[in-house]
This record gives sequence, C-alpha cells and structure tokens, in this order.
Amino acid sequence: MNLNSNSIFTSFFDALRTKSNTESILQYYRDKELIPMSKGEFLKKVICFNKALTDLGIASKDRVGIISENRIEFLIADMATNSIGIINVPTFPSFTPEQQKYIFNDCDAKIIIVSNKLQLNNILSVRNELEHLKYIITMDDGLEDISNSIYSMNNLIESVEKNYNYENLKSQLITASQSVDIDDILTLIYTSGTTGNPKGVMLTNKNVLTNVYSIWDTGIKNATDEFLSFLPMCHVFERTVIYTFLITGGVVTIAQSIESLSSNLNEVKPRIITVVPKLLETVKSRILNALNNETESKRDLVYRALELSNKYIDVEKIPLKDKLKLLVYDKLIFSKMREKLGGRLKHIVSGGSALNPEVQKFFHSIGLKIMQGYGLTECSPVVSANTPSNLEIGTVGPPVSNVEVKIDKSGEILVRSDSVMKGYWHDDMATKRCIDDNNWFHTGDIGEFTSTGSLKITGRIKSIIVTSGGKNISPAPIEDMIRMSEYIDHIAIFGENKDYLTALISPNFELLKSIAIERNIAFESNYDLVKSKDINDLVMKDINEHQDTLAKYERVRKIRIVPNSFSIETGELTPKMSMKTNVILEKYKSEIEGMYN
Repeated sequence: MNLNSNSIFTSFFDALRTKSNTESILQYYRDKELIPMSKGEFLKKVICFNKALTDLGIASKDRVGIISENRIEFLIADMATNSIGIINVPTFPSFTPEQQKYIFNDCDAKIIIVSNKLQLNNILSVRNELEHLKYIITMDDGLEDISNSIYSMNNLIESVEKNYNYENLKSQLITASQSVDIDDILTLIYTSGTTGNPKGVMLTNKNVLTNVYSIWDTGIKNATDEFLSFLPMCHVFERTVIYTFLITGGVVTIAQSIESLSSNLNEVKPRIITVVPKLLETVKSRILNALNNETESKRDLVYRALELSNKYIDVEKIPLKDKLKLLVYDKLIFSKMREKLGGRLKHIVSGGSALNPEVQKFFHSIGLKIMQGYGLTECSPVVSANTPSNLEIGTVGPPVSNVEVKIDKSGEILVRSDSVMKGYWHDDMATKRCIDDNNWFHTGDIGEFTSTGSLKITGRIKSIIVTSGGKNISPAPIEDMIRMSEYIDHIAIFGENKDYLTALISPNFELLKSIAIERNIAFESNYDLVKSKDINDLVMKDINEHQDTLAKYERVRKIRIVPNSFSIETGELTPKMSMKTNVILEKYKSEIEGMYN
C-alpha cells in the first residue's frame, strides 16, 4: 500500500499495477445473476465516464450529486469523479425531493446522477428550484431525454469508447490525477441528523486515506478476503471499507438488496461483512425462534450447547471434557447456524449504533466473532474498533492507529486525527463549535476507557434526561437493553423534568399478531392490537424482565405502543435507523403527556 499517495484514486490505481487486466476485483448482481468485473473493465468504465463528465464541462472541485442504491454504477461514478478532484455528493435514495433540493442547492451541484426512474422523477419535481443544475445522468437505460439534458450513463460511456483512443485517455487521466492535492475535498457527506437541516461534512483525500490505513492496521482483513457489501454506499463507513478492499486486495461483491441478503450470503460465501446491530438482533431472533418448531429434546440440547459455549467465551483453558463437548456441539449445531450466513465468515464488523453485549455473546458462542467499532461521519469514520487480537465484549475497542482519543472532564469523547474532517460546508460557525483550537473534535458522545484501554460509549450529551428529582439518565443504554425484547422494534424513552421514565414502543407487529391469534385476542387492525390490555401487559412484563438490573429511577414505568411502525418514510427514523427524538416527541406529544396525567 502506497503511504505517499496524493488521493484515493491514485492509491487504488497503484494497487492495481500488480494485477492483470482480466483479474476480477468486483462482483455485482444483474437480474439475479452474479457478474464479475475485471480490473481492466472497471478502469475503462471509470476513465470513459470521467471523460464524459469533463466533456459536459465538469472540472476539478465542481460538485456532482449521486442518488443511488448500492450498484456497480455507484462505484464507477465515485471513482470517475474523485480521480481528478471532482467532489461527489452522495445522498440516501430515501430522502424526499425537498431534502435532495436542500442538499444540492447548498453544494451548488451541476450534475446529479440518479439510479432509476423513481429518483429521476423526484429530481425532475424540483428541477426548476435547483439553481446550478445543468444535467441529469441516469444509471438505468431507457430514460434518456437529451433535449432536456437528461443523459444515459451507459450511452455516455459507450460514446467515449467509440470516439476516443482509450490508451490516450488513460494516460491523460493518470496525469490529471497527479494534480489532485491530498488536502482537496474528496466527498461531501450530508449528515442526516436528528434535528435541523443536514450539514455537509467535507472529507478530504487525506481524511479517508488515513482511515483506510487505520482499518488495514486492525488486522481484520487480509489481502485475499472476500467482502459482501450491502450497507449504503452513500454512507462513509461502507465506502471507506470498500476503498480499503480495493486498495489492499480482495474481491468486493455488491449484494443484490437487503431483502436478498440471505441468498447472497450463501452464494458468495464472503469472509467479511459489515453490519448494523439491528441486523444481528434480527438474525439471532430468527435462529432462536426457529427452535420453536423443533422437539423439546432438540431445543434443550441447543440451549445447553449455547450455555456451555457462552461460559467459555473469554476462557483460554477449557477442561478437556467440556472442550470435547464443544467440538461435538460445533459440528452438530453451531456449524449449521453459521451455514445460514454462508459458512465461511471470518469476521463480522458492527457499527452505526450500540451492539447489545448479549447479542455479541450469542454470535461468539456459535463461532462468529463480532468486531464492534465506533465512528462518526466527521472522522471518515472509524475512531476505534475491536480487533482479532484485542477484543473486549461490551466495548467499541481501542482507538485505531493514527487516531488520538481522550475523555474530557464532562465525560465527552474527543478525537484528534488526520481523519477528522476539514469542516462543515459553508458553515464555519458549526465547524468552530465542534473542532477546538487544539484540533480536538468534540463528538457529543459520552464514554470511558476500560482498564484494558478499550473505549466504552455510555451516552450522548444532548440526549441526557434530567428528572425532576435531579437524576441524570442516559436513555441510550436503557433503550438498547429493552430493545432486546422480541416484541420491540424501536423504543424512545422520555422523562425530562418528570418523576419517572416513560416510553413509546414501535412493536414487532408480526409477532404480536401471531400471539393475538394464538391467545384468541380479537383484533382487526394494528390500532386494536396496541389498545389491547393483554398485549400491553405482555409487552410491559417483558420490558420489566429486561430492565430488572437497573436502578429504580432508571426503569421505564409506563409505555404506549404506537399503531404505526417508526420508519424513514414517516419521519421517525434517519436513513441510518437512528431515532429522530424531536420528531417523535412532537408527533406523539399527547400520548407522552398522557403517561404523566
């Protein structure tokens, strides 16, 4: 890996010099068929698309928007832009046209690349309000309308291939890429915060390259590992991981969709995946719920196996008798569970939000190591991570290389590194509020170091609840604990200036409906279900079992189950599945107040 590179693209290009043009570096799905893409094919598409953009008048430091699900064209557009210093601005496809309009006006985007007809129509609905937009480019074919400056990405690439000498273009691009400065902005990532308008995080080539080196230093991956990508590429975490694989070696496969993840895992059989905790919670629940269809003797055997394996998670010397039992259990039980995730997984990297230690222990018990990490968009993003040689359950691991972390007097986590952002786009005040004069970035998270040097996140400064009795309570750990209930998908806890804590529950309606049918509880709609005393008593009883280790003042005393699931579409969740507490508070104000009257 070239530590003296000036950009992501040149690092990637240098890494490819050792590979033949026919060697596969990527795989993607097209109509359910897994298609490999060689180094030569990918580079050619990148170089030709770059030429198409420059022919449209786009130059270094111009902004180009990308609205797309995960697909090969996203990576082509990404590399084609950053190769010569064009700043790409990827956004979540789930954003509304109004949200897209705000972002692309804020960054003065001249071109927006969209994936399909839905995203095209969304942009067309606000096109007259996009002040600097000149062209729209579509990844899907059949949407081109040149008279309205709408171009097909494939047609643009094919036109360049037909009308230019490829070797000359390649030589020109390599020369142009050398003029990119390591401190130039690589990408603008707009944080979909839980309050206010999103802010554009300016990440430079140095920021992201520093993080690539840090990820490589963890030892989680080697030069031949296969990676299955399904978290959003528009988020910096997945993109930085993909860059790490492209630069250090290994094949990246783009999953078909989150809905197809199970079949993709079994077809690709990757060595490494990145996940969010919610997915791990769901997988654990499905594995255990499937036991309900087995005989009582088989269920007992599985639970005995899990109990014994869990007992020795952090133990080096295991008695021979139990070691032999675990070998048998692994062959008969745990290996079958691992096969559901492809059967070859070496490491699962979890980030984005807190992972419940009990979920982590479950996966460790069946032979799958979860490497929990911590990061922020503003830090490119990885700050700390558990590693194969340094793994402490319940923590987010020690700081990665090239990153300094300290805890200030208030308990806030501060980060200093070359991976910390250049600042917020067009918002010097916001930048100065979070990066101090000594270059420490103030994360807004509260944490502590364990005796082994691992970082433990304990809450968010802004989310601290102060009760009427003066107790300071961080709701996040309590929400994580209670969310382990199989009846609960999301929980939002309240209690500011109140005598006790209350919670709004977005439930697992599928499970509640099956229980209602089983217990002859009459219902015709979700509304009937959430009003049922039997259902509320069931959920509250389970919550009490999950929070019984908490201090009395930390326990949720009353709940309201909402009839409509929290979602991105209805506004309660961000695209990263974080809760927008202020939105929930306003939307369910009367329900919350009702729990205190």
